[in-house]
Amino acid sequence: MKEAEVYKLLDKYGISHPKYKLFKLNEEVNFDTFPCVIKIHSDKVVHKSDVGGVITNIQNNRSLKSAKKEIIKNLKKHSITLDENDEFIVEEEIKGIELFLGGVFDTIFEETIVFGKGGTLVEIEKDITYIDTESDEKEIMKSIEKTKISKIFPQFRGKKYNLKLLIKTIKNFQKMFKNEDILEIDINPLIINEKGIFAVDARIKKGEKQKKEFVKKNNSLFNIKNVAIFGATDKKEKVGYAIAKNALKSKANIYFVNPKLKTLFNKKVYNSLNQLPQIDTAVIAIPTKYVLENVKSLIKKGVKNIIIISAGFKESGNIQAEEELSRLAKENDINIVGPNCLGIYYSKLNLNLTFAKSKIYKGKIGLISQSGAVLTALMDKASKYKIGFSHIISMGNMADFNFAHAIKELNEQKSCEVIAIYAEGVQFGKAFLEAIRNSKKPILLFKAGKSDAAKKAAFSHTGNIAGDYEMIMTLSEIAGAKIKDSIESLIFSPKFLNEQNVIILTNAGGPGTILTDLVSKHKDLLELDKKTIEKLNAILPPTWSHNNPIDIIGDATAKRYKNALEVIKNLSDIIFVIITPQYMTNAKAIAKELLNYKNTIPILLGDKSFESAKKLLDKNKKLYFTSLEEASKIL
Repeated sequence: MKEAEVYKLLDKYGISHPKYKLFKLNEEVNFDTFPCVIKIHSDKVVHKSDVGGVITNIQNNRSLKSAKKEIIKNLKKHSITLDENDEFIVEEEIKGIELFLGGVFDTIFEETIVFGKGGTLVEIEKDITYIDTESDEKEIMKSIEKTKISKIFPQFRGKKYNLKLLIKTIKNFQKMFKNEDILEIDINPLIINEKGIFAVDARIKKGEKQKKEFVKKNNSLFNIKNVAIFGATDKKEKVGYAIAKNALKSKANIYFVNPKLKTLFNKKVYNSLNQLPQIDTAVIAIPTKYVLENVKSLIKKGVKNIIIISAGFKESGNIQAEEELSRLAKENDINIVGPNCLGIYYSKLNLNLTFAKSKIYKGKIGLISQSGAVLTALMDKASKYKIGFSHIISMGNMADFNFAHAIKELNEQKSCEVIAIYAEGVQFGKAFLEAIRNSKKPILLFKAGKSDAAKKAAFSHTGNIAGDYEMIMTLSEIAGAKIKDSIESLIFSPKFLNEQNVIILTNAGGPGTILTDLVSKHKDLLELDKKTIEKLNAILPPTWSHNNPIDIIGDATAKRYKNALEVIKNLSDIIFVIITPQYMTNAKAIAKELLNYKNTIPILLGDKSFESAKKLLDKNKKLYFTSLEEASKIL
């Protein structure tokens, strides 16, 4: 769509634009409002300013006529020849601060809005944010606040700018984008001044939106009583052996299926599905070529949950088989987890249907992971520190059961208090955001893939600046997820979610200052009151820092650490204790004292000097770090 056509559409949705007039190629131009702007109005020109197709600050009709001729000359220099189908558009010049408002139909999040600072350098400066078309006023406000340009509100350099009007404009833009066949749209610039907000230059690419159907789930994945494990085996190197062994202690009824065995772990083994009693859940760990046939048979038997461990589907090019799994799940109203996944865990039934090696402790974290390898690593680390889970879901290829389903499922599980997600890609963006919005439980999200995967689109600025990672992270955060920047923080940080204040205890000022900067991105440092300072004065050298971070000086002994901790131990659930290797520092003795304080998190900034201290902390399963950056990421 050309600019004048776009203006008519903007009128329909109450988005203001300048007064304008169209002229044919050979028609004499004249206008009654100055200063004005003249632009080429042609499908032959994508970015007008790049080819000299725009002239601004025209003060009279004589200059307007000259400007038209100059544009024609500029276009010829770029080998653009105009004909009778081409036009010029003249419009009043509106001055103010240049904003950008665009939209792109994304394959994941569908209609997605891009807002930020406008102008010719929008792609370079990239002071932008993302807004979902389903975002309410509160979310829109949060998105705007993520940009630097938001600092102009409510007043900048003596001029007032109407934030409420901007939000109203964005809400109108949301309606237009959802209701019309728009694939991409640019309003650049969107001028804001003391009189209002005006779409000064706008372009639209129309087309049919290809939307994927999201299928809601009617059955709980964890409504489990009777489980059959297909591929259970006595061969210790096989996945089916590990799953069968892990499932033995469950409160659910567990059945093993293998056509070649009679018993396994002193339990009867069924040779076929037909021999089984009624089951509600099946775990499939058999060769890929038999999986579809097995799934179809299970559906006929009324099974509602199918966990496919077997690999060899989309990840290896077998797309057709995976699409068939999706179709079967949809048509038969069942849950299919995987394929190519690690399995699931359900604490209420002590049901471990994974082939992970680590012991799983019961807890309150619902862990969702797209990667089986990352999941086993997290489970292993959690086991070391006795961090427990209420549920674990390995997503695998997500042929059917996806992140939106998993979030909704865990939201309905009383034993789950925190939802932690490791994601590599999202399939149904709108449903994913809706699930986050509706969650009554905190959602922690770590996504892999920070490399530059920005889309390339010749048509618009929006297409060029809409990047996969940034879009997913911003939209998820605005919807309510807490973005984490390390996978370990998915299991470490749930303990500290509700704690607002942090104390830093250190024997070195520099590291304390660095950690302060890192911590301040997530939490506040506790301000010490007079009474606490007086108590610390009584036990610390007079040169201690007298504030938080509490620097107890480089010659601090284990006793000095202990004395300080006795004063501050009840003031915060998070006490970072930094230990640097000074000559008089007995790291092992300090570590031994720290074992008595559950809310302390040691940070050992060294290597050789801390070998015995690390062994002691490891032996006692005490969480510690060797890096300030890694320690701060748990917040």
